[in-house]
Amino acid sequence: MRSADAKRGRPADPDRLTFRRAGGVAAAGTRGRSLLLASTVLGGVLAVFAPTAFAQQGGAQQGAAKPADGANATVSGPVLLGSVTVESEGSRGPETGIVAKRSAAASKTDTPLIETPQAVSVVTRGQMDAQGAGSVSEALRYTPGVNVEANGYDIRYDWLWVRGLNTYGTMWLDGLTLPGDPNNYATPSIDLHALERVEVVKGPASVLYGRAVPGGLVNQVSKRPLAKPHREVAVETSGFDGVEGSVDMTGPLTADGTWLYRIAGLARNMGTQVDMERDRRIMIAPSITWKPQGGTSLTLHGYYQRDRDSFSARFYPARGTLLPNPAGQIPRDRFFADPNADEFNRDYFAIGYEFAHRFDETWTVRQNLRYGRADQDMFIAIVNPAFAFSGPPSNVLDRVSAVSKDWLSTVAVDTQAEAAFQTGALGHTVLFGVDYVRGVSDTKFGNSGFRDPVPPPIDFLNPTYGHVIPVPAYQRSGRQEQNQVGLYTQDQIRYGRWVGTLGLRYDMSSIETANRMSTTPNVSTDDNKFSGRVGLTYLFDNGVAPYASYSTSFLPVLGTDRSGSPFEAQTAEQFEVGVKYEPPGGRGLVTMSLFTLTLDGALTSDPADTRFSVQSGEQRVRGVEIEGKVELTSEIDLLGSYAYSDSEVVRSNSVVEVGREMQRLPKHQASAWANYRPGYVPGLSLGAGVRATSSYQSDSTYLPELRIPGRAMVDAGISYDLGAVNSRLEGAVVRVNATNLFDREYVSHCLDLTGGSCNYGAGRTVTAGLKYSW
Repeated sequence: MRSADAKRGRPADPDRLTFRRAGGVAAAGTRGRSLLLASTVLGGVLAVFAPTAFAQQGGAQQGAAKPADGANATVSGPVLLGSVTVESEGSRGPETGIVAKRSAAASKTDTPLIETPQAVSVVTRGQMDAQGAGSVSEALRYTPGVNVEANGYDIRYDWLWVRGLNTYGTMWLDGLTLPGDPNNYATPSIDLHALERVEVVKGPASVLYGRAVPGGLVNQVSKRPLAKPHREVAVETSGFDGVEGSVDMTGPLTADGTWLYRIAGLARNMGTQVDMERDRRIMIAPSITWKPQGGTSLTLHGYYQRDRDSFSARFYPARGTLLPNPAGQIPRDRFFADPNADEFNRDYFAIGYEFAHRFDETWTVRQNLRYGRADQDMFIAIVNPAFAFSGPPSNVLDRVSAVSKDWLSTVAVDTQAEAAFQTGALGHTVLFGVDYVRGVSDTKFGNSGFRDPVPPPIDFLNPTYGHVIPVPAYQRSGRQEQNQVGLYTQDQIRYGRWVGTLGLRYDMSSIETANRMSTTPNVSTDDNKFSGRVGLTYLFDNGVAPYASYSTSFLPVLGTDRSGSPFEAQTAEQFEVGVKYEPPGGRGLVTMSLFTLTLDGALTSDPADTRFSVQSGEQRVRGVEIEGKVELTSEIDLLGSYAYSDSEVVRSNSVVEVGREMQRLPKHQASAWANYRPGYVPGLSLGAGVRATSSYQSDSTYLPELRIPGRAMVDAGISYDLGAVNSRLEGAVVRVNATNLFDREYVSHCLDLTGGSCNYGAGRTVTAGLKYSW
């Protein structure tokens, strides 16, 4: 008898126990038991999951199996059982469903999420595919506490605010930091096709990673070689025209499985919601794994991505987007660059390895290393960011030109020793580690502004193109070199049903900053900081696991104050309590967390000279986050989330900020999604969801008229396995997805009233694709 998971085209749940009766008669794949999975979501978005007999998905009945003749008989004496096999999904995936039960992001060990004393959200490949996500930002649209639309629609970058703090320039891939700098346009954006999952560790994560944004750490998990052969090719198009082709192949290279390979690749030339704009990309990610014996593995991997976009920068004025304009509203699809100035070019290359060796039942060592470099050049015409109109608001917008030539490089290496052992009644998983990061950021940027000739204005009602666009001179040219060494240790202690997590880290960070446009000598920023975490979880038999934790973080800050003294690293602390629920024998995970996050050392204006900053600010977020994902039956998957964020600028030299909410942090966020595979239509899968956010502020002066209104959007998807029609078409799946189905037009942010400082969010996007797997 096939299990429900097998009927759905996925491997049987590896976390379930397989029991076999003597004589070869199969009993229940999971011990029958009715389970109640309930999740109360404020705002009514995550409904209560009804009682479901998860254990009966495979056709097994509750209780012991009856005799074949149906008589009421009992079995006396002991019953001989065969082998009991317990398998577990890895912390890296892959996972074809929407539920992940394990992750290494928050602990650097293969730890069940229910034992992790911190809120962690994992978006699996199955969820990405069902929702038609095309980028990391889109993949996180249904994740609580993450604002993915705060910078609007942008084909170049993943703009993510986690618990109110911007993560741009501080993203992670496979536990190692990516090249990144908040002031560098070369910061890469990893293509989603190369990823197995996206993980968000909420709150401070410096105890294991060092320099990290305290709001949360976004870790992207790459596709790696698998022992089971899998090959797929796909083609996709969208309502904005264009085509994308991709390939993903993996399996053994040798008969004994000693060598494995994987190669993921993609080529794209697609239109966007902006007329004349093109999203062009080539990506290839090869990897090869060598497993000479059971306890040893070495994976060599590479990555190359080439972006050649025809790009219109997102600089719209408030008058005509968020606010009325006498000449009419500015169309969302208007192209404000020029074919002579619309270039955004970026190349990202990386190479590295992942090594692991298990000496015995106690000791395992690992080392991960990656070198990456990103190069970028840009020449564009944009609406003037400072003053969009020469006079009163009209249909004519002033423009400037901008040019940049940036590059980034990073060498990151993380060496770990893990020991699993007992001391009396205590079980330990101890981790010792040292990591090193060397990063270089080189920037050159120029804006025509007032000093250079500017492009001609553009009429958004009747635009003309083909003008001569002046190339501005560089006004900013600098180089930064960072070296960071971190020493860390962690002990995950188990005593009965108690799981304690203790971690401590010491970082030594040094940053040299050179301004090539000034005679000012180099600025050295040196920070030596401790960070830590302590957490405690209790595991009940019924799958409920309450937890509490305290964690701290640090983040070096570049620049100097009025006297030329470098800023110190920002510090943060978080108190978090919560409860997680994992239905025994079922596929689901519900997490509710309550937290207080405080950031100290935020920059605020210098009262003696507002051209400079001082480090006396403090910001605080108190919130509740609820997230539930469950594969309810063989036909229905549900996920839902809600986040409530009560933020405050506690201290600032800007009087208007004190006591106000933090920018780009909505007080309410909610989402819900359902997948339905009707049994009466084999091969068909339907999905639909809604995501909503309340209003928020993005203007530093907190003008009421620039407050971003709340919004709600509907997404939907449908796929059909053609193999259900004809066995010769087995493996061919056609899929159509629509995001923002009803084409809700909204503005994501506005920074001021006078300039081009606003952007539209993503409108309706319809994609259609055909994938063939074998």
